[in-house]
Amino acid sequence: MPIACAKNLDTIEDKSNNAESQTMASTGDLSAYEKQIQHNIAEKMQVLHQLGITEAKQQFQHFISEKKKTTTLGLKPEKRVRSPPLPPRKSLRLAGQDPDGHEHPEGFDMKTKFYASENVTQMSRPPAGPMQMTEVGKNVKSEQDEEEFVSSLEDFCKSKKRFKRTTANLQNFVSFFESMRLTQEHVIKVVPNRIFSLDIHPSETRTLICAGDKWGYLALWDVDSASGNDGVHLYQPYSRPVSDVIFDPFDSGKLYSASYDGVVRCADLSTGVFNEVFVTDEDDDILCKAVDFISAQTLAVALGDGTMAVVDTRIPGCTAEHTYYVHKKGLRTVSVHPVDRQYIVTSAAESYAKIWDLRNMKKPTSSIAELPHGKSVSSAYFSPLTGHKVLTTSTDDTIRVFDSTHPEQSTTLHSIRHNNHTGRWLTRFQAIWHPTREDLFVVGSMVHPRRV
Repeated sequence: MPIACAKNLDTIEDKSNNAESQTMASTGDLSAYEKQIQHNIAEKMQVLHQLGITEAKQQFQHFISEKKKTTTLGLKPEKRVRSPPLPPRKSLRLAGQDPDGHEHPEGFDMKTKFYASENVTQMSRPPAGPMQMTEVGKNVKSEQDEEEFVSSLEDFCKSKKRFKRTTANLQNFVSFFESMRLTQEHVIKVVPNRIFSLDIHPSETRTLICAGDKWGYLALWDVDSASGNDGVHLYQPYSRPVSDVIFDPFDSGKLYSASYDGVVRCADLSTGVFNEVFVTDEDDDILCKAVDFISAQTLAVALGDGTMAVVDTRIPGCTAEHTYYVHKKGLRTVSVHPVDRQYIVTSAAESYAKIWDLRNMKKPTSSIAELPHGKSVSSAYFSPLTGHKVLTTSTDDTIRVFDSTHPEQSTTLHSIRHNNHTGRWLTRFQAIWHPTREDLFVVGSMVHPRRV
C-alpha cells in the first residue's frame, strides 16, 4: 500500500512540475479548462506539503532503495570468462556425413551401420599410489596454513568415543529439533559442485564435517575454525563423483571414501595422506558406490556391476579378498549389522533389498531375506544400535521400516508416503537413522522451502 501511495505521489509531482514549467513558459496558449487543471494540481501539492507527505515519501524511497549485501562463506565462486558464441549446429547425419565430418562411403545404410567418434573425452583417474593432502589441496591460501590444518587433524585421532544411545524422551527430542533454525550466517559452500556424500566426525570437542561432490572433490570443514576458506579445506583425490564418505568407527583418525573412479581411499588424519585401499581395473569401468565396516580391518564395498567386494585392508595389493554377485543390477548401498556383523543388507536398482549372511554367500539366490518394494531401492540401512530394524528408501515414493530382529523373517513395520523424485539435478534421497536412536530418522524433502 505505501508503494502505491508513493507512485501516485510521483505522478502528482510530475504533473505539478510540468504545469509550473508550462505556466512559466507560456500561459496565453492554455484554455480555461487546462488552467483549471493546473490550479487543482497546485492546490493538491500545497496540501501534501502542509501534511509533510513529500518529506515522508523521500525517506521511504531511501529505505526501499537500499539493498542488503549478501556474503558467501567458504569457497568463493570463480569468475567465469564468457566464451564467444559457437556457430549454429547442423546435422551431420542429414548432410550424409559420419560423426567426424567425413563423407559416408557409397552404399552406406544408416539403419544398419553406425560409426563412433574417436574424439570422446574421458575422465582419467588420478595417479595411483599415496597422495599427500598438501599436494592435492585446492584453493589453498598458503602452504603454511594448509600444513597447520593437517597438523591440527591429529586432535581428531585422539577421540575414542562412539555415538551412544540417547535416553531423552522422543517428544522432547523432536521438539528440540523443531526449534532449530537455519540462518544465512550458518550456510557455507564447501565443495564446488553438487554434494554426493556427507559424514560427521564423532568428536565431542570439535565439529569436523566431510563432504564429497560430483567431480572428485572432498572437503573437510572445521566448523569452529577460521583457517582455510572460513574453515573449509578442499582436496581432489578423485576425478569422478565421491559416492560415499565414512569415518572409521574403530579408528576415528581415518576417513574412508569411495568414488565412481572405481577406487576406495583412506585418508589418514594423523599423517595427512590419502592411501589406496581397493582399486578396480580402470578398463572395466566399475563404480565403487558405498562402503561399510565388517570389522576393524575388513570392508564391504558395494560395486556398480551388482557385486559386493570384501576387502581386508591388511592384505597388500588393493584387491578384494572375496567378491560376491548379489544383485543383477548395480548396487547403491551396503550396510553391516552393528551387532551380528555377519549380516549385511544391500540395495540396488531393483525392486527389493536383500539381507545376506556372510557365512553362506554362494550365489545371488542365497540371500536369507528379500525386502520387496514397488520400484528400485535407493538405500537400505540397519538401525545403528541393535540392528533390529532396516530403513529403506524407494523411488516408489515410500520410506519403509522393516523388523529385522530375526533377519530371516524380516517383515514390514511401517510404510510412509514420501516424495522421493528428486529429478536429474538433485542427489537421490537416502533416509538415514539418527546415530543415537532407533526411533528417529532423517531424510530430505521436496517441499518448499527446502527442509529435512
